[in-house]
Amino acid sequence: MIRILIFLIYVVFFAFVLTSLASLDSRITGEAFGWKFDGPSSWILGVIIAAFLIAIYGTHKIKDIMATPGKIKAREAEARRARGVAALTQGFEAVAVGDAADAARHARIARRNLDDVALTRLLSAQAAQLSGDEQAAQESFSAMLEAPETEFLGLKGLYLQAMAKDDRAAARQYAERAFRLRSGARWAFDSMLDLCLERGAWGEARDAVLQAKRNNLIAKDAADRAMAALLSADAYAAAASDDKTAALLEAEAALKLAPGLTPAAALAARLLTEEGRKGRAAKVIEAAFSADPHPALARAYDSLYTDEMPEKRAERLRKLAAKNDAAREARSLEARAHILLGEWGKAVSKLEPLMTQSPTAMEYRVMADAVAGLSGPEAGRRWLERAAAAPRDPRPGAEGEFHFTRAGWALLTREYMDHSRLAPPPLEDAVGMSAEEIRLLTAPPAPDIEEAAEKEEAADAPSADSEESQEKSAVEAVAVPPPPDDDDDHIHDDEEADRAAAAARKVS
Repeated sequence: MIRILIFLIYVVFFAFVLTSLASLDSRITGEAFGWKFDGPSSWILGVIIAAFLIAIYGTHKIKDIMATPGKIKAREAEARRARGVAALTQGFEAVAVGDAADAARHARIARRNLDDVALTRLLSAQAAQLSGDEQAAQESFSAMLEAPETEFLGLKGLYLQAMAKDDRAAARQYAERAFRLRSGARWAFDSMLDLCLERGAWGEARDAVLQAKRNNLIAKDAADRAMAALLSADAYAAAASDDKTAALLEAEAALKLAPGLTPAAALAARLLTEEGRKGRAAKVIEAAFSADPHPALARAYDSLYTDEMPEKRAERLRKLAAKNDAAREARSLEARAHILLGEWGKAVSKLEPLMTQSPTAMEYRVMADAVAGLSGPEAGRRWLERAAAAPRDPRPGAEGEFHFTRAGWALLTREYMDHSRLAPPPLEDAVGMSAEEIRLLTAPPAPDIEEAAEKEEAADAPSADSEESQEKSAVEAVAVPPPPDDDDDHIHDDEEADRAAAAARKVS
């Protein structure tokens, strides 16, 4: 519609111009370049306008003719680029399916048709890797470092090559350079962090985590957990070198970021106890147990008050259990409190639900104490046998102590940062017990009928051995005179001899 309107405006304009020229009655006379002219004004002005239009049209055509070679070159370049892009596409498809020969062929086609494109270098490197030519791949990746737009891709390729060769020093250099170049790249952060953890560079790992946190590469809570784990590793290293002040400061800093980190809480509680600050140590354990109940925390808490009366210790155990009463560790604590008070039946009742839900060796041992008090040592011994056969608690420090190697701290840091746990769960859970099995094991053992009958017969009828022992004791009871000395004048005294014989006859 707009185009029609514009066309009509042009028609009206030219009609107006022609009408105006035709209405002119004057004449134009003049001389130019030795030529004299005289004619109507309308004709002369029309000729001038026509000449102007012809000049514009001719100039445009001349310009098109002069631009023809450039257009031809541009079409050729576009065709080459199309062939190169098609070769790149087919080459990367060949890499994806593992066809090394086809990938190398398309890489050559792409290099011929594309002028120094980053993707051609990348395709060449990947084709070389696929064909097993690591030297050519390294050369291609190294060439990519020279251009800013391909430097990052080249660093990643060289890093992967170094890791494949187990060249950790070179891999660390490439990862650090890539992380400095693009600190928002996840693979660069993961590579940097893993290499720092591998060699125990906890400080450098913390710097990498902080940078990733600033760039929103990882969530704030995940970054805080990673920082807490790394601070705990430093704290244990300081404690091992007998720098208890630094160890306590770093452990407390870790707990500010992650109050439920059990290794940090256990270390801080131990160091505070050594300083005589039991109250502060108890608060640290209570806060950690409230966030994440762990058997090591229960052991550490109970060890604070071993010198107190059983009633007071039981009260403290109940206080800790109340911090997280939904956890199974809380039930175990309540059962131990009942055991301290001699309430064996209540302790068994608290532990019975745990026995049906993948019980641990420690829970079996607590049950053994409760059952021994309720039904006797023999009944408790059966639960101890269960404890010996039970699988270990998969959680680190379940026995109360944390002894991590450098590799252990690296695994813990990754696991705690990513999943908020100290270690991955076991592949298979322990099998629980049925209610009937629990009832049978908690019952007192039945007496042996044959053994009881033998004991009763022995009590009612004395045996021949008992008569012989009585006679022997009677003989021994007779006063036998001591052997006479050499100077004894009465050795042949008849009266003494008669008395000895009479006593012997009486006994017989």
